[in-house]
Amino acid sequence: APLAEALVLEMSAYDPRDLPAFAARLRGSAGRHVVFGHSNTTPALVEALGGDPGEPIAEGEYDRLYVVVIAADGPVTTLLLRFGAAYRP
Repeated sequence: APLAEALVLEMSAYDPRDLPAFAARLRGSAGRHVVFGHSNTTPALVEALGGDPGEPIAEGEYDRLYVVVIAADGPVTTLLLRFGAAYRP
């Protein structure tokens, strides 16, 4: 909510039990999207979009940010970024 308010973005919920449908919805809508998820859904969504989810997310890991770019001609690029304090197991 704070990011949506700061950037004046519309928010909507998605069903984390049906990530293929959500991925299709994202692919079918132009523009940039910010998606927030949990360790058990975010890598699966990245994969459903055709990206590389990388290693599983640890339960206490909160510093991962995926940037998934879907080119108009189909190729998908995944960039994994970190923010804030680094996760230490």
